Amino acid sequence: MSKDLLAGVNELLKKTDILDSDVGVLTSLTDSARQTFIDSAVQAINEVMDELYVISRTTKPKQLKESTITLTTGERDYSLHSQLVTLRTEFGLIDEANNQVITLLDEDGYRRLITADLEQDDTGLPHWAAINPVDGRLFMDRAPTSLENGNVYKYRFDRDTVLDEATDEFPFSDTVFRAIIPAAAQLWKLNHQQEFAGELFNRSMARAARLLRKIPARTSWSAPRSGPNVTDPLNDATISR
Repeated sequence: MSKDLLAGVNELLKKTDILDSDVGVLTSLTDSARQTFIDSAVQAINEVMDELYVISRTTKPKQLKESTITLTTGERDYSLHSQLVTLRTEFGLIDEANNQVITLLDEDGYRRLITADLEQDDTGLPHWAAINPVDGRLFMDRAPTSLENGNVYKYRFDRDTVLDEATDEFPFSDTVFRAIIPAAAQLWKLNHQQEFAGELFNRSMARAARLLRKIPARTSWSAPRSGPNVTDPLNDATISR
């Protein structure tokens, strides 16, 4: 099991001397006396993760999330979650309370729904839905009536990996986790103490990028004696701050 965000915040705050070793470690991401420090730690960790995937030239993974929509009388268009990247159509829309499912159509689904009801006057319990490619809203084949008003449907979607809940897990191994914590701590110090050890930050990020891509570490940090001058961001991750 990968480390979670709570573990990352605890390790970062130990690095910055906000926490004293394992004494008084956080058990949640809510603490009135240290909330500003916690929020900054979460932000720093996510910023470092974003940068890590850039310099390692790897694709940032997606997270499977859930959200809901609530049917409203006469309403065929519904907003989807703001962090949605891809709607997982294979799961459909599920009303668990009433044991009902609305089928989610593929990318051609919106056109099919429009051509099936040119007058746009079908009403009742929706059976089909598709994303409107113009505004990104979810379009139903029927406008709900007062009988369906208030029915709640769950849907699943992919979003970019963002850690915001205590139990959110890092999308990589514990070795990469350990490598990014010193870098995240430097961002935290820059925000709270106006201190920033650039060399430590760069070394930590380069190490994390190598570990993420499983590239062997360099045996020397000396410049090559001959040959072309090539800069590899995994070996010399100089990042401006």
